[in-house]
Amino acid sequence: MIIANFLPMDNAPWLWIKVVLLGAAVILMGTMVTRFSLWQRDEYWRERGKDPKHPERIVSPAGESN
Repeated sequence: MIIANFLPMDNAPWLWIKVVLLGAAVILMGTMVTRFSLWQRDEYWRERGKDPKHPERIVSPAGESN
């Protein structure tokens, strides 16, 4: 997008293309950050031997939920 901003094309269709590309990039980055954050949270609870979806549940030594 930085390179696209310096190209000498200032007509309306080019600006709309840049807006669409920027919007798609924002959505993609937001999705990737959210997935990474959820993965980190799940790994945090797995390291502690708990179910990532329900960390408040106590897991018995046999690995069965109560």
